[in-house]
Amino acid sequence: MKVQLSYQSHTIHWKLAMNGSFSMKSMYLDLIDSEPVPRSIHIWKNKVPLRIKIFVWFVHKVVILTKDNLVKRRWVGSSRCCLCDKDETIQHLFLNCPLAKLLWH
Repeated sequence: MKVQLSYQSHTIHWKLAMNGSFSMKSMYLDLIDSEPVPRSIHIWKNKVPLRIKIFVWFVHKVVILTKDNLVKRRWVGSSRCCLCDKDETIQHLFLNCPLAKLLWH
């Protein structure tokens, strides 16, 4: 929070709310909105094609339609990885699956 000193009478103004008053709602909304930015800001600064940046951002946001995300959307198929028969998540598919490990090496 920035504090500016002046010779005028001192008042506190909460910048996260339009009326200047603190509220838990304004604090909560700010925390929700600002939390992912420090982690994902580096994605946009890399010198790679835009389609790669967007894909990596989708992976970071956990919105790629892996089988665990499909099950959350009431998909009735198997949630197992077709390559190694373990539960398919984004982390598994891109990092932990034996084929992914082989590709990364």
